[in-house]
Amino acid sequence: MSLIDTDLSFDPRDPRFPVPGGPLSWSVQVFTTTNGYGLRPAEPLVDSGRVHLRTGYAALGQQRHVDAGVVEVDVALRDGVLTWSITAEHTEPIKAVKLLLRGLPERQLSAGWWAPNTGRSHSHHERFQLEYPSPDWATPWVAVGAESDCSLLSVRDPSVRRHVLHVNTPAHSPEPIVELLHVPAASARATTCRVPEIRLRQDASSPDQDLDEHLRFVEDAHGLRPWESRPDVPDWLRDTALVVTLHGQHWTGYVFNTFPQMGEALRFIAQHIDPHRALAYLPGWEGRYYYAYPRYRPGADLGGDEGFAELVRTAHELGFRLMPMFGGHGANVTQYPDWERAVMRNDSDRYVELLNRPDWDSDRSGEGDQVFLNPAEPGFRAHLVESISALVEEFGVDAAFLDTVGYYFNDPRHDVFGGYRLLVEELHRRHPGLVLAAEGWWDALSALFPLSQQWFGTDRDLREPRVLSRYARTTGHLAEGTPGPGSTGVHEKGYIPRPPDVMREGHLPVVGVVDDTLAEHGDELAAICRWAAANSPR
Repeated sequence: MSLIDTDLSFDPRDPRFPVPGGPLSWSVQVFTTTNGYGLRPAEPLVDSGRVHLRTGYAALGQQRHVDAGVVEVDVALRDGVLTWSITAEHTEPIKAVKLLLRGLPERQLSAGWWAPNTGRSHSHHERFQLEYPSPDWATPWVAVGAESDCSLLSVRDPSVRRHVLHVNTPAHSPEPIVELLHVPAASARATTCRVPEIRLRQDASSPDQDLDEHLRFVEDAHGLRPWESRPDVPDWLRDTALVVTLHGQHWTGYVFNTFPQMGEALRFIAQHIDPHRALAYLPGWEGRYYYAYPRYRPGADLGGDEGFAELVRTAHELGFRLMPMFGGHGANVTQYPDWERAVMRNDSDRYVELLNRPDWDSDRSGEGDQVFLNPAEPGFRAHLVESISALVEEFGVDAAFLDTVGYYFNDPRHDVFGGYRLLVEELHRRHPGLVLAAEGWWDALSALFPLSQQWFGTDRDLREPRVLSRYARTTGHLAEGTPGPGSTGVHEKGYIPRPPDVMREGHLPVVGVVDDTLAEHGDELAAICRWAAANSPR
């Protein structure tokens, strides 16, 4: 059962406290490693523009008081913006703090919730949840209402930590309850938790100014630079109009393209788009896709070192740039004996955390040897750096793609985002011109990776495209179907018809090549190349 399907089966009876100058009310819950708690009823100090509360804990449901610490909350109203500053102290380590809001205007709730990075909106009549950091909530800012009449909720967190927005109308409440949870890093969990500033701008006539203020905070906090002036974006990437996915070897050993066949595909594509405007992306180049992870050398069945070197020469002579794929996390335990030192752990360090467990061989059961490792663990990070560096130094590849790094893990042993940052810094130190790309994107991740794949299945029609395009570019996912029936090549999705090409701000089209693409669907491939050349998102 997923988190969103669970809830309390009783009324927690949280005391409700006022905000300065309005009908809105709020409550707080605190969650430790052993239990959840509400606040004791108390009389806050209220003066013009400020509410201050200091109180102790009660068990959820208010059946008893708990002598375990205090919670201090300040709510201030300044220039039409309510801000919450919350500090919780408890005798047990604190794993989350929740702010609950009631009383947002019905007209806004009826119009629905929306985040800037998605075209979807959520009615207050449905139960829904957004989690940051993820491509579904790429920055912790959200609006409720029409753009001409909305309330705007955001978190000003200088670090990358998990935040959850949950909206529901439980049976014990006559109105929707808006929950905003702050989850501190498990690697820094303590008995005191200071929640980053939570802001609510009510009755806004336009969200643009508030969103831009939020983005300026994010820029300062995470070092985001405008796309036009990023030092990690070479001119060739700014001119790229198409990403070409050259599928190599499937997990089972099935070969879609050898290195010579990839070179043949590039020669064909060069007839239909300027190769200087195309980036060739290579998944499954290392041999059996995911099975060989994290051992990264050119696959023997595809042509080995010699064949790969010839592919690089062919690509560069034509004018293409090459981007092999590496697993940012993925590993086969049989290929990396030290996996237990680096494997992702759950936030209490009780068990191994998995992203997924694909059925690579179609026996209708997930494979048993796939795990996910944390690049913040020094040994695995060094392994990734050396593996990528070897390919750059020996063969001269132009870019490296890191799979699955758009996922966030709250690993208690190593802060995962800190590991991403150290990995990127070391690779840029060794190879200043190397382009690094990621699967998935969110605000702070875009500060590290100027190019990302838009996760397959995630809405690409961004409501406020500048949350991405001001800083970075995306391209289509590895699993977008290839011309013809839509084979997803080395990916586990099987067949998915390729979506029609549509211009999207900051989004580079992608086309994949499998074993039958040139022979049976060359005309479609050529047309896609010509469309991309004419519709570049420069």
